[in-house]
Amino acid sequence: MNELDHLRNLRSEIPERSPEELALLTGWRPGGAGFRSVRRPRLLPLALSGVALVAAAALFLALVVFPGSLTVGVGPATAPSEAVTEGDGTGTADPVTEAMGPIIEAARRQEVTDVWYVRSVQGSSYGVGREGDRYGIFGLDTSESWTHMQQALVADRSVSADWALMHEADRQAWERDGSPTYWPAGPETDGWEVPTRDAGYEYGVLHEPVPAGFGFGTESLDPAGLHALPSDRGTLADLLLIEEDASLEEDTEAHSATAAIRAVLTYPMTPDVRAGVYEVLAGIDGLRPLTEVADVSGRPATGVAFEFPSTDGSVLEQRILFDPETGMLLSSELAVVVPEQGKRDWSEPGDVVLYHLYEEMGWTDDWPL
Repeated sequence: MNELDHLRNLRSEIPERSPEELALLTGWRPGGAGFRSVRRPRLLPLALSGVALVAAAALFLALVVFPGSLTVGVGPATAPSEAVTEGDGTGTADPVTEAMGPIIEAARRQEVTDVWYVRSVQGSSYGVGREGDRYGIFGLDTSESWTHMQQALVADRSVSADWALMHEADRQAWERDGSPTYWPAGPETDGWEVPTRDAGYEYGVLHEPVPAGFGFGTESLDPAGLHALPSDRGTLADLLLIEEDASLEEDTEAHSATAAIRAVLTYPMTPDVRAGVYEVLAGIDGLRPLTEVADVSGRPATGVAFEFPSTDGSVLEQRILFDPETGMLLSSELAVVVPEQGKRDWSEPGDVVLYHLYEEMGWTDDWPL
């Protein structure tokens, strides 16, 4: 069972406001034959109730991954990142550490206020149209969340549900099919409806705030506890249950390590703790640096990536991209390296097939209530 399959199964079993959704926020892939769960376009919560936090710890311990409107400005798909040759032992800086260094320092410079704000777009891809001559679309769900550190509350709302063509070149095929703007739940959309209509939520309506809490490894933290975390890399790695010599090339547990880190990147951590978490990420062996690249919306980015095979025969690349100026997370993306056999009429190498794009993330003085 690979990372995608494992997270699909977890998602179908976890109830409302589950801590598992934190992991899905930066690495979940929808779909899967023979299973139908409830799509939730609301913001995958950044904070959890006390009960859910207990489940977060258990879920983290269990998470072992890998055996293996018409268009939006997502920009051209970029090719899978190229492997980097290891250091030659002459003291040359590790390429990942060198790439992440400016990101780490930028994160340290963030000024903390009372409210942490995140606006995100989840894009999930599907192949639609005539069998053997399909084209790709994205189902898009936009959400936002505010966490008030002093009041220890989190409020969120669903902003919109939409769709987009994966490639503008597919517009002719879309017009051939009658220019549809809605696809009901069915096999071609992996059991989802695109865009979401019947989720049971009102778009644009702010939900009642709930107590804020954060699952950090096996720890269940309130906002004060989150801000009291130590900032040194070793202690943070221990809290996240990440081995010092974790290697993506040799140790399947290291894939759990990247999921654990991605799960906390949207948290309202102090600047020094955020920088420490980035240092833990940069220390995982087998990552490749990404420099002078762009996220799916075209923003300049720096980050890291790694490849992993899927049980469906495809090979995917996980990308984690940051803003070089602010050090904030820009996006988490899954890109195709080798497409699944049955999806090659609409998915090709370089295509981003799942993303969580963070349009805004950072500290603010604005609380919506």
